[in-house]
Amino acid sequence: MNKLAVGPAIRFAYQFTFGQLGTIIGLIWAPLVLAAILRFLPYGMGDTTLSPQDDPAAAGAAALRDLIFALAGVFLYAMVNVAVVRQALGLRTGGAVFHFSLGRTEFRVFVVTVFLALILTVLAAVCGLAVLAAANLAGAQAGAAAGGLAAILVAALGLCVMLVALVRLSFLYVPIAVMENSVNLERGWALTRGNFWRAGTVMFVATLPAFAVAASAFIALAGREFMTLYPLLGHIAPDALSMRVEAIMDRHIATLIGVNLIMAPFSLGLTLGAAAYGYRALAGAPAA
Repeated sequence: MNKLAVGPAIRFAYQFTFGQLGTIIGLIWAPLVLAAILRFLPYGMGDTTLSPQDDPAAAGAAALRDLIFALAGVFLYAMVNVAVVRQALGLRTGGAVFHFSLGRTEFRVFVVTVFLALILTVLAAVCGLAVLAAANLAGAQAGAAAGGLAAILVAALGLCVMLVALVRLSFLYVPIAVMENSVNLERGWALTRGNFWRAGTVMFVATLPAFAVAASAFIALAGREFMTLYPLLGHIAPDALSMRVEAIMDRHIATLIGVNLIMAPFSLGLTLGAAAYGYRALAGAPAA
């Protein structure tokens, strides 16, 4: 069983990102501009303001459009994931000005991304049901306080399970799809055995800069407006609260999408560079 060296993995991710930043931008800008447009379309078309109670047909059509836009966005991200991982693995060399590829590898990454999202969604639903069941069972037998404590304990356990699944399933799935031509989440789970804390640390450090910038931008743009909603909690209907949240997001979504687009070369370079290093270290694959 190979071990992932945390320091060298992080160092490689940063060296790759900043050393080949221009190439990364060339590989990703076209698909990500399209993905940003698709992300904005539901807001621009007014789909987010439609209510199923007021107009069920229009809301259903909007939900279908949003699903199509989301899946198309996932495919565009699969495209850039493949391109950047190939660059990080040394399978592709040289610079890039424009890249747009629709191939079997991109489709494999798209499929495994959707499958991973479904797995995590099911896990989250099971954890939520377990929390409710524990709260109701303990509350019926020992009172509300015991029910609350049971809910907290089960929720903490569920979060731990979700975190382990997220790290071990998502860390290597893109380089596995690229190098091994397979849709195989089990392979990533096997390779990360005994390396959860190491892989988790690498993922945390790789995702932290982009997350910090995006969170700071969100707080600066919409933080005060969301704080004004806090006194209203429990005093207005959920539908009215949801409409206010959507109104705030409508005002700032274009700017937030722009911030994420600017940070994309750094976030993709760091996370995929770390994944490429991790795959070579854990699979024992020689450098290209």
